Amino acid sequence: MNSLLPRLDASQLPRLQSFLPEAPLAEPAIGIVHLGLGNFHRAHQAIYTEEAMLAAGGDWGICGVTVLDEPAMQDALAAQDNLYTVLTSDRDGLQARVVRSIRRVLVAPRQQSEVIAQMCDPRVRIVSLTVTEKGYCYDARTGGLDFAHPFIVHDLAHPDQPKSVPGYLVAALRQRRTNPFTVLSCDNLAHNGTILRKVVLQFATALDPELGEWIASSVHFPSTMVDRIVPATTDDTRERVAAMTGVFDAWPVPGEAFRQWVIEDDFPLGRPAWEKAGAMLVDDVIPYELAKLRMLNGTHSTMAYLGVLAGFETVDAAIADPDMHRLIHHMMTHEIAPTLTVPADFDRLAYRDQLLTRYANPNLKHRTMQIASDGSLKLPPRLLGVISERLAAGLPCGGAILAVAAWMRFLLRRTDAGERYEIADPMAARLTALADASEGDNARLMEALLGVAEIFPAALSARTDLRQLIGQNLELLSRQGAREALARFR
Repeated sequence: MNSLLPRLDASQLPRLQSFLPEAPLAEPAIGIVHLGLGNFHRAHQAIYTEEAMLAAGGDWGICGVTVLDEPAMQDALAAQDNLYTVLTSDRDGLQARVVRSIRRVLVAPRQQSEVIAQMCDPRVRIVSLTVTEKGYCYDARTGGLDFAHPFIVHDLAHPDQPKSVPGYLVAALRQRRTNPFTVLSCDNLAHNGTILRKVVLQFATALDPELGEWIASSVHFPSTMVDRIVPATTDDTRERVAAMTGVFDAWPVPGEAFRQWVIEDDFPLGRPAWEKAGAMLVDDVIPYELAKLRMLNGTHSTMAYLGVLAGFETVDAAIADPDMHRLIHHMMTHEIAPTLTVPADFDRLAYRDQLLTRYANPNLKHRTMQIASDGSLKLPPRLLGVISERLAAGLPCGGAILAVAAWMRFLLRRTDAGERYEIADPMAARLTALADASEGDNARLMEALLGVAEIFPAALSARTDLRQLIGQNLELLSRQGAREALARFR
């Protein structure tokens, strides 16, 4: 079917007016370079930025940069004049929208000098990032830059030919001393601006102490909280978009209708009028980011690990299970919400109910295996903080501990039905080796994984109450399976 349709590009815009905002968009110059061009950015910040330009003008076109050596998205968007479709859904149906804010796409490993030159363009006032937790080269054990990371080792020796995200930022900032851009982290990471600032400063100081001092005093790193569930693109996504629009889009983006962006308002060189697109500009992002990381992401990870083991392929299928729904509702209400310090107008239980409704969206098909990736990085901010606080206060947190036990079982790479799978994690080789070495012995599995200092703080892993509860859950998961563990949870 798609081969008979015209390809999405600028020539098709006149016939796609019903899928565009009514206001015309001028041809904006590039004012933002975004590192980590993926589905989330295209369904989130790119739309906010387009709507801000439609409402208030400004040259805030985006140059999207893929940080991995994967040119497929660049190739797909180049053939479409960098246009693409966002397919949003809720329980009532689907809506399509063509997005025009991305003006250029680069692949960093193949276009290194062009990426740095674009970042050094004085018209660029913001460099934003969605590179996931592992893109920061952050060492959880030291709370700073991982100086042993091979990209960091390379970049300190060859600062003009960077491979790492900190390396790219510093390479460009070295040339932007008169008007440094603002560095805006949009990753799903607690204190994201603070962490990014720390790793950049440590890298720059190791390279040139004077440069580090200048960045510390002159470059701003506002924090953000971002929220929108954005699954991977599938052939079904492409077919739905084609049926709705009458054109073929090689790389549309599926996403839920809900979206949220909370931004620390700290942009010396200016910013798009994101508030006119619905973003919240605040003095302190932390209460919002912690609520999202624990309430949404913590329960997402819980559904992911238990869901993969139990055979639930998507979040909507998982939350439709009465026992899973009861567990997630309990965790949000009794374990997570009490740990949050939020503004007076933030209703924790209303947020819980909103999340449960979002999870049940039958049109998203957000795969549990996708959410289960990079668990070594996600577990500490999403679940272990809740466990640490609750146990220290002598309070129960059985749901979060069951989730951690499910993650340990997940590393054995076999569902309860015996189906094999592979895991995606920066520590995959080490973690799976530890899991395999346990040879099915739950006590050995727990001891080995609790000993991974990059994930489990020593004070937490040493707690006998934690060990007892994880051990009990591992026995239940291994003997009875995830569905029975869910049924027995009280």
